[in-house]
Amino acid sequence: MRTGKLVSDPQVTTVDLAAEPATVSIQDCIDSTGYKMVYANSKKPVPGAAGGRFVATATATLYPDGRWLISDGATHEDQPC
Repeated sequence: MRTGKLVSDPQVTTVDLAAEPATVSIQDCIDSTGYKMVYANSKKPVPGAAGGRFVATATATLYPDGRWLISDGATHEDQPC
């Protein structure tokens, strides 16, 4: 199970309202240093499950019904922030 707090502060990096469909690109620095994976029974840390700070990106797309939904997303653990 996970304990602690995952910190996220997403920022819009590009807006393309002329695209068909319209899209928005979002970038975030995910901070999982205080978010730990532990064994449910003992609450001891799971080896190799250390947290860190890394870049995450997402694309939001405007659908015909008027809703903006995340249509793509990726974590880039090789890109610290």
